[in-house]
Amino acid sequence: MKKIYSASITPFTDKGTLDVASLERLLEFNIEKGIDGFFFLGTMGEWAVQSNTMKLELLEAAVKIIGDRAEIIAGVHSSGLNGILENIENCSKYNCGSFAVQLPGGWAKPGDPVTYMKEIADFSPKPVYLYYLPGVNGVTFSKEQFADLFAYPNITGVKNSSNNLKTRKELLMLRRQRDFILFEGQEWVVDESLALGCDGALVGMASLGAKLFKMIAGAVDREDVEQAGDYQRIMIEIFDGIYGKNLHTVWIGQKFALQCLGIFSSSKTLVPSQENALGKEDKNRIENCIKKYREYLV
Repeated sequence: MKKIYSASITPFTDKGTLDVASLERLLEFNIEKGIDGFFFLGTMGEWAVQSNTMKLELLEAAVKIIGDRAEIIAGVHSSGLNGILENIENCSKYNCGSFAVQLPGGWAKPGDPVTYMKEIADFSPKPVYLYYLPGVNGVTFSKEQFADLFAYPNITGVKNSSNNLKTRKELLMLRRQRDFILFEGQEWVVDESLALGCDGALVGMASLGAKLFKMIAGAVDREDVEQAGDYQRIMIEIFDGIYGKNLHTVWIGQKFALQCLGIFSSSKTLVPSQENALGKEDKNRIENCIKKYREYLV
């Protein structure tokens, strides 16, 4: 069966502290809709603007709420290898199933990303996923490097958010030779990615759209590609309605949508560019989107 994982967003109070009550409502909402797993402290989770204390507070609360009802993947990204290893050590005290790593970019970008990942895997007491996001960190893998990577013990899979058809095809072909988990990371191609052979989707919009993503996965499992495509087109409409067609309300838009549904208490985000991104027209657009597609969300 194809699986849907939520790259979970992080709820904050208006003062910018972790909102545990909203977190519990969100996770229960997602579990009720059939979510198979959660990825915390990813891009949608605003990992880069959270303190280490807040990250551990989030993870501790999430683990207590979820228990054994879904798999938990913890993001352990940092600006360098020492920070990643320290995050793994700190997160290992919680009941996470695995860790995910977005490799550093800029001047801290690893010269040999495969060796870098192997060192992380050797240190980690739990399986490790590569969070592949070359558009953000500039770190790319060739098909030969992917083959080397997934032959290594304790490296369990990849969240492919490259938005690159060639990369997706290469990874799908590699799965015929290597045993690893392949998650699609882009919301707008979930139907075709699952139909082509990806194990599941791990996407940020699943915090709000868990029900619809599970409907897409169910249609693929039934080999009803046409129905999956119909559901996917609805997802794209919701994606544009919540995030805005130029993606200017990504974090705050989804938080406002969850606030409209009574799940979040606030749409507060710590992402600086999002502070004043939600105008009156944006709120109207999001409210209308929820009203139009409510049956696919709740």
